Amino acid sequence: MIDEHVFDLIPAYALGCLDPDELNQVEKHLAQCAVCREEWTSYQAVMNRLAISPSQVNPPRHLKESIIKAAELRQSRSPIHRPAHVPDAARAQKRGAWQSWVRTLLPVWGIASLVLVLALGITNLLLWQQVQKFSQSGKIIFSDFQIIPMNGTSAAPNATGIFVISHDGLAGSLNVDGLKPLDSTHQYQLWLIEQGRRTSGGVFSVNQQGYGSLKVNSSRPLIEYNGFGITIEPAGGSAGPTGDKVLGGNL
Repeated sequence: MIDEHVFDLIPAYALGCLDPDELNQVEKHLAQCAVCREEWTSYQAVMNRLAISPSQVNPPRHLKESIIKAAELRQSRSPIHRPAHVPDAARAQKRGAWQSWVRTLLPVWGIASLVLVLALGITNLLLWQQVQKFSQSGKIIFSDFQIIPMNGTSAAPNATGIFVISHDGLAGSLNVDGLKPLDSTHQYQLWLIEQGRRTSGGVFSVNQQGYGSLKVNSSRPLIEYNGFGITIEPAGGSAGPTGDKVLGGNL
């Protein structure tokens, strides 16, 4: 009946983990109940957002075994006894006990939030691995762009920066942090370095928190340059570096 909504089964339906009887029940109900379809759509939206996470990787072989052991340990400590087979007449009672246990374990988002948290955990692991590569090689190469770290000099030891270059090398984005705000007569200037020759990549200022950014366009691919530097120059920029170098990085 339409009045007998299937809210409790929708999270598991979105995850594709219902048994055949429950799957058939939910699909028949969704075909005639707009309320439950809207609820399912909200869970489906959460699942669709997982597409922005990095490419899947195979988890360690011991992970499944560790999860199963942890679940068995929790179950052995639980006062709830679950027989191997529960008659259909008691299915509703079994489901109620299972939902009560899940609510004590999960946040208010329910099962869908658990999947999201697990996905974010895997994402963080992959990003951590990328950061390790970043620290070891000095740059990260993705399929569409490159990232070059900008390191502070003795004139600005707390400064950091990242220079992102597009896949065709004709556009770049510079983001810096930890630089000292300058007076109105000075700005920071980016230099594109090739075999000791320096070409201006633009000028920029930072806010009171030391953060600034610059969109860099070049008539030639930025990947043809072998280094980048930032100096303090008069407002509007200079024909060549005249002030202290505060950040630098190599391609």
